[in-house]
Amino acid sequence: MTQPRDIDDAIDGLDEALRAAGLPGVEPPADVTPIAAIVEHVAPYVLPAELRRFWERVDADRIAVFTFPMLRGPAHTLEILSWLRESEAPLPIGFPPLLLPVDYASQCYCVIELGSEWSDGGVILEWEMDAHSLVAHSLADRIDLLGELLAAGHFERMGDGSDGEVSIDHRVEQELRIAHLDASGPHPLYGDQRALPTDLTSWPAHWLTASGVDLRDRRPVGATHSVAGLVAAATNGRVTGRIHGEVIRLAGSGEGALVVVEDGTAAIDVWCPADTSPWGPVHRSRFEFEVTVEGPVGALPELDATHVEITRHALAGDLGSAQKAALALAETLARHRPAAVASDIRPLD
Repeated sequence: MTQPRDIDDAIDGLDEALRAAGLPGVEPPADVTPIAAIVEHVAPYVLPAELRRFWERVDADRIAVFTFPMLRGPAHTLEILSWLRESEAPLPIGFPPLLLPVDYASQCYCVIELGSEWSDGGVILEWEMDAHSLVAHSLADRIDLLGELLAAGHFERMGDGSDGEVSIDHRVEQELRIAHLDASGPHPLYGDQRALPTDLTSWPAHWLTASGVDLRDRRPVGATHSVAGLVAAATNGRVTGRIHGEVIRLAGSGEGALVVVEDGTAAIDVWCPADTSPWGPVHRSRFEFEVTVEGPVGALPELDATHVEITRHALAGDLGSAQKAALALAETLARHRPAAVASDIRPLD
């Protein structure tokens, strides 16, 4: 097991490797004020000491080494945080609040774990829809790895080479990344894992706790009505209850999802606000829906035709028409008055 490297030594080593490769060395940042904004944003969690030190010493955005994840400055992190505030992706697509995004490319975020009651933070991961891969156990180790790649010549000069920028050999970077993880030994929280589960039920316990997720909340409580029974009860006015059924239609937006739920007795449309539950809904899966119906239930919304139109245009490569059809669907959802509104969702499958 190798001992953790000091962040200042790692920065000095990177500076030497950059200059030896004919690239500009590291330079101090002109503005460190974004750090304070990030510190405020992540509270009650804290920036890992080595990340803060790196940002205080280095203008990361001037490092002319292209790879993923990149070494980026605090202003770039603030920009990503602004994007995320607008999208507000729900769990498990979104990540726990103790993971700070520091880079993004091609539907993949690079995140670094913040300091918390569980650890001092510093672990770096790539966060994708289908994989959460460990990059390094510390920022110093990540910086050392880039320095080794430069020193060994595992890069190509970009363009005609006059811009002083290089691109790291991705294959070799991946191999060396694994070697560094192996050499650093088991991590106190992650052990020897090289990738973490994407399924919410298999997340590390401290991720779940930080996200306010209790796995016991996903256990079904039991249906109080069939769909037909709920619809019948609503003819007399407002009714609340729990139904079990399969999601046979689903259309969503950043605000939430409108689903059609069927249980063999009848079907009903249910609006599921975006923050209703981390467990669903999911198309063609069965759930327990805790719902409120304000009164008599009307006709089901027509979702199939618009979905077919969106798919047809997309497969034909007509993205403009597909986007228009998607906007039309969004307008339909905005106008539609759902029969029921969900307050909780629990998986049955």
